[in-house]
Amino acid sequence: MATSSGSVFSETLQTITTTKLEELAKQRIAFEEEYTALLATVKAEKEPLKRLLLLVDGTKSCLGIKTSSTRCKDGRSGRRVISGNTPLEIDLKNLDRFLEQARFDPSVSAKVLEGWEKTLLQYLSVQSTKYQYADLYGKLVTEWLSSEKDSPVDGDIEMTESFEELPGAKKLAARAEWEKNVFEPAKVDVQALKAYLDEMFITDKKDAVAAIRELRNKVMDFENSLNAPSQFSVSTLRWVINGLQNSDLLSNEKREALKDFLSNDVILAEIADILNVRMSALDRWTWGEYVPLEQRRKMNGSWSIHMDSDVLQAIFLHYIGIKWSVFFKNGFLATLDHSAWLSSRNSVPKIDRMRRAYFLGDRGQAAAPNLEDRRIKTHRSRYFAHQLLDHDTQKIETHEGEEEAEYGEYVDTSRRRKRQRDVVSNSYSSAIAPPPVQMQMASRSVQMPMQHQSHSMRMHHMHTQQTTNRDGGGIDSEEDEDYEHDRQSKRPVEAKQTLLHLVSTEIIVNTRLANELTCFRTVFESWNSLLPHESVLSILEFLGVSEKWRKFFQKFLQAPLKFTDDQSSEQRVRRRGTPGSYTLSDVLGETVLFCLDFGVNQATDGALMHRLYDDVWFFNKNYKKCVSAWACIRKFTKATGVQLDEKKTGSVRISQDVKLSIDEHLPEGEIRWGFLVLKASNGRFEVDQKMVDGHVEELRKQLQGKSKSVIDYIQAWNSYAATFFSSNFGKASNCFGRDHVDKMLATHRHIQESIFPGSNIVQHLKKMIEERFCVSSVPDGFLFFPVELGGLDLKSPFVGLLQIRESVNENPYDLLDEYEEKERDDYASAKRTFDKGDIRNMRYNTEDPNWKPKDADTFFSFAEFIAYREEFASVGKAKLRSTYAKLLKRPAEEPIDISVQVRQALNQLQGQNNLRGITSDWSSMDAYWKWVAQMYGPEMTEKFGGLNVVDFGLLPIGMVSMFRQRRTKWQG
Repeated sequence: MATSSGSVFSETLQTITTTKLEELAKQRIAFEEEYTALLATVKAEKEPLKRLLLLVDGTKSCLGIKTSSTRCKDGRSGRRVISGNTPLEIDLKNLDRFLEQARFDPSVSAKVLEGWEKTLLQYLSVQSTKYQYADLYGKLVTEWLSSEKDSPVDGDIEMTESFEELPGAKKLAARAEWEKNVFEPAKVDVQALKAYLDEMFITDKKDAVAAIRELRNKVMDFENSLNAPSQFSVSTLRWVINGLQNSDLLSNEKREALKDFLSNDVILAEIADILNVRMSALDRWTWGEYVPLEQRRKMNGSWSIHMDSDVLQAIFLHYIGIKWSVFFKNGFLATLDHSAWLSSRNSVPKIDRMRRAYFLGDRGQAAAPNLEDRRIKTHRSRYFAHQLLDHDTQKIETHEGEEEAEYGEYVDTSRRRKRQRDVVSNSYSSAIAPPPVQMQMASRSVQMPMQHQSHSMRMHHMHTQQTTNRDGGGIDSEEDEDYEHDRQSKRPVEAKQTLLHLVSTEIIVNTRLANELTCFRTVFESWNSLLPHESVLSILEFLGVSEKWRKFFQKFLQAPLKFTDDQSSEQRVRRRGTPGSYTLSDVLGETVLFCLDFGVNQATDGALMHRLYDDVWFFNKNYKKCVSAWACIRKFTKATGVQLDEKKTGSVRISQDVKLSIDEHLPEGEIRWGFLVLKASNGRFEVDQKMVDGHVEELRKQLQGKSKSVIDYIQAWNSYAATFFSSNFGKASNCFGRDHVDKMLATHRHIQESIFPGSNIVQHLKKMIEERFCVSSVPDGFLFFPVELGGLDLKSPFVGLLQIRESVNENPYDLLDEYEEKERDDYASAKRTFDKGDIRNMRYNTEDPNWKPKDADTFFSFAEFIAYREEFASVGKAKLRSTYAKLLKRPAEEPIDISVQVRQALNQLQGQNNLRGITSDWSSMDAYWKWVAQMYGPEMTEKFGGLNVVDFGLLPIGMVSMFRQRRTKWQG
């Protein structure tokens, strides 16, 4: 259901704000009256000392400063100043004593008294300014809350419709398309699907049969564990609710209700009792009469349909979803470790291993650390069953604006051959059979003839325990930190950004060392909306899920639905697709897609397919493996009844030397992500400026409207310009090069100049504030400082890019030049060692120390020396795994240096709780906030006497900060 802006939380915030503003107004009036009177009194007094005495007493009175008697350690009495403003306390305490000297000592000059007078007047002026900006901030919050309350509510909208002549046209069209699909069952040949599964896992597949048997046994044991009583407890509900709060499943109001639950163990215990009863009667579980539906528009322009279930139902289903998610993740990983799962490592024939050992000694057979192991590790941790959770408490980290831009309307499909239309429409009669395995291993380059081998024998690994030292242990340590972070929290956007870097790095490495790389990407058409229930249930049965649980999953899928905001809407049962945003939906989708993972693994003899749920990427230096992978995907779509998105399907074949063709066995079309297009001509992701301009126009429309509050305006800008655009340009990395950073900076400048001709976002906001609230000369820091310091938290997309620009490798191919130069040096060094006869003392740990080749006296060729770069560890300074890691590396931010003035201002923040961004500890601050603090801090300190725009406690800043974390509501 649509959340009302007049919710309890919003009304409470409004009440607190109003109360604080009323008290603030009283304080400001009292201060200004006393301040004005004091200035008049001081001005009338001509004698400097008396004037200063009047000013001291008046300052204490105006600022509400108290003094108390105190006694020093030496027994002398004195006065202690109590204010909370440390610099003011020190100055007044010292001034009291200096005035005693001035009364008796005639040598105290008028100039000194005048300096003290200016200091006190500055304190009073600063306090007047702080009251002015506290009043301004309060008015900004009131304007914001009023606009929230008065605006028409259309659900929890993530981005408004464009201000079009018919603002609801796109929404209605999206709903009509969705309804046309989900209420009609898919046409799936269940018997053909079962035959497909048998062919893949059972028929003549001894290892696969064993793997499936083990998985089925684990399913049985897991289901038994769910039969245990008291599944829910207070502690269980805490991590379930925390997970729900991070999801997009519930409305703002319901998420706020969950926060209240967390603070009350009595309520949690009652909820646990109810849900334990539901769990014990799982076979009687239902959705109820119907589940309300709502439409939400995403920032990328697409519309999504969400089910608005009640809180207890959401908790119950989220728990079940998490439990099955963690189980299947571990179960599928066990299959990954099973002998049925083919390894991507190329087997090295024994004769080649023996020759390497003879000419290079035992170091020639050292397998770890090598590049292929790095690839496997990355694939396993980030791109295998990515949507499933690693453990119960794993969180999903997402931020508003971090979603892929919809580029469908920018794709030119007019030149696609009919063959491609047949592929994506799934109307072909049968999938193209993959080439025989023995034909899949194409020669990687003319320099590596010995790699054209069958996979009859897996590579013999020696010294596999060597995981650091020999190949840049520091880089691996950073890699391990990333993997550990992934286990704590899943970061979908980070996984996508890293995937782009992987593709770019593989292009650089393979076009240089293997002469070519082929890549294709495809996305399933409306996966969550169109996934056939018959396919889900058939695959669950194949994997050993019991009838009891299959019936539960069927009821979960076939929910009774109704659009409650439409009086003409009828209640209907869902017949296709899965409920959006539910963890359980992700589980069911991943079980289906696991079959695709296994099929591609078998068809390509172990090649790695990188998949982020329904987004599939495959890249390999072996063209025929790509053809086999694509044929397997087509076969999967036909068997399961799913479809591919034509506009998001494409392939490229990239070579350094010659233009290579792509035949009809791979899909046509561009490879895109966000605003980026992968160019086959140079192998680089480049920004589509036409698409950027289209979204600039959308942003312009979103920012229009006189009713939009200043805070709403800033939130819109932050989400769209600072986050959405930045995310869809791709994160900077060495494999992208410095040119990519420069293009992002230039494009961000273009965005501002397009939306604010002759102006910029800062000037525009200052003008808005002056016109609405009659406050001029607003300092820049007031806009950029965090909410907790009384700022408006405007984000700059330029700062982060400028901090990393110099750290990015200017030309990524320079790293390959360096690697190849070291590789030639390593060959020359190894040859010298062999020619000297020193190598004979390095063969004792080889497979056969006494073995000799026919050409025993002639050191082997350079082509043979480099033939297994990716399968063996480095034998010298040329470390391919390290070079690969450097290409993937994101540049480190170069933080700004702190000045004495800003350091002193930060020290004044000590003792303030709940600060975010700019804090008293410079070393713990992010590089972005260091830049903001140093750039705008001096002006803010001069104007406000410190970094706090308003005195802490005058306004509900903490509550405003929390309220702004809600999903943004836009009016359109």
